[in-house]
Amino acid sequence: MDAKSAAKFKQHAERVIEELSLALTLAKQASPTDEFLRLRTSMGDLIARVDAMLLENIYKDHPDLDGMKR
Repeated sequence: MDAKSAAKFKQHAERVIEELSLALTLAKQASPTDEFLRLRTSMGDLIARVDAMLLENIYKDHPDLDGMKR
């Protein structure tokens, strides 16, 4: 993937993580504790997979996009 496409891909993947986090905030306010805890576990798994499977692959080819390495 070229650098421009990788940067756009990263933006979309980060938006997915942000949206999942916002959904989890809503669930915390609107769900019973046991349901929220199940959702939190699932959301955590999804966020970890997006990070590990999508973003880390982008960073391998385009390490300059990894803001944590600066």
